[in-house]
Amino acid sequence: MSLPVDILGSPTIPNTSGNVYAEPAAVNFQANDRYPGLVFVFADSGTRIALGIGFRVPDDYIGVSASIELIWGTTATTGDARLEFDYTAIADNESLDPSADQESVGATATVPGTARLRETTTLTLTPGNFAAGDWVEGQIVRDGADAADTLAASLYLIGATFIGT
Repeated sequence: MSLPVDILGSPTIPNTSGNVYAEPAAVNFQANDRYPGLVFVFADSGTRIALGIGFRVPDDYIGVSASIELIWGTTATTGDARLEFDYTAIADNESLDPSADQESVGATATVPGTARLRETTTLTLTPGNFAAGDWVEGQIVRDGADAADTLAASLYLIGATFIGT
């Protein structure tokens, strides 16, 4: 069983919309300011906005299961968020400039009734799309243009993890 891989790192970059950005959690998300750190903000823009990512599939991955776990919160107490993950897994001697997504997956998550609660959304991926050592390029998306996204507030992405066996 491979260990989870944190996928927010040096290849992480917001799209050019200006509606996705990193900020200290204490600016708008945390009320107590006890633990400093960065969050990625997905503003309530009514558009499809994304955070680009890249990560390496662990060497002990065997293709039994694969998922992306998104840990997030919001200051809102009602609504739904449409979260998606678009990606391409790239092996040696394959293009690092793919022309299309290998797969796009998504889920609609309901906001808990209290502000700032941890919410986890798991997106199941096709295990056969990955091989040990692949480089994965993709984007984490909040699709505010989707009618299912009724969250009238920013979504704060705290962490994102690839989980595979």
